[in-house]
Amino acid sequence: MPGKSIFQSVGSFIRTRFQYIAVAVIAVGVGLDLVGGYATAVDYTSSLQFCAHTCHEMEKTVFEEYTHSKHYKNEQGVVVACAQCHVPQNNWPATFGHKFMATFELYNHFILGESDPAKFTPRRLELAKKVWAGFAATNARECKACHKYTNMLLEEQRPSIRAQHTDAMKTDENCLDCHKGITHKKFEDPSAAPAKAAGASDFDVQ
Repeated sequence: MPGKSIFQSVGSFIRTRFQYIAVAVIAVGVGLDLVGGYATAVDYTSSLQFCAHTCHEMEKTVFEEYTHSKHYKNEQGVVVACAQCHVPQNNWPATFGHKFMATFELYNHFILGESDPAKFTPRRLELAKKVWAGFAATNARECKACHKYTNMLLEEQRPSIRAQHTDAMKTDENCLDCHKGITHKKFEDPSAAPAKAAGASDFDVQ
């Protein structure tokens, strides 16, 4: 029967190439396990629960400030978690790189004692400057994953904000040039030159 010859051919193929098939199946299985483990680790370490409460220095400082911001409570009930601002979005190589570099923060946590808010707080400006530099390097990539200049309804904004956004759109400006302190306590950097012309001021979305 034709069907029998097909089964025989398949059986012969498997018998003669069993080692290669076994290696391929094991490799696929290990690959899936690694991908699944990586995805699980990224999801867990990007959760609000992990960010807010695993690093104890965040609970009474950064997280507490965040809970009073529009990114946590707003008219629409939309919650923007820590990772949506501080972890690259829709870019797995960048996400992997970010997570890898974040492991070095364990040294700060355990060795430098930053798990104690009293030791963490004096370094806030230094740490904030690193975050600002990251946003400058990517031109506020994470902000713009949600906030798009082209989708803004400028006519519904207050005149002063509309004017600043109109100018910002022309150069695809870094959001943090105006919005430092939008979610966390704003720090003044005495070493930094004024970013905007005289008379201009920072503004929040509150």
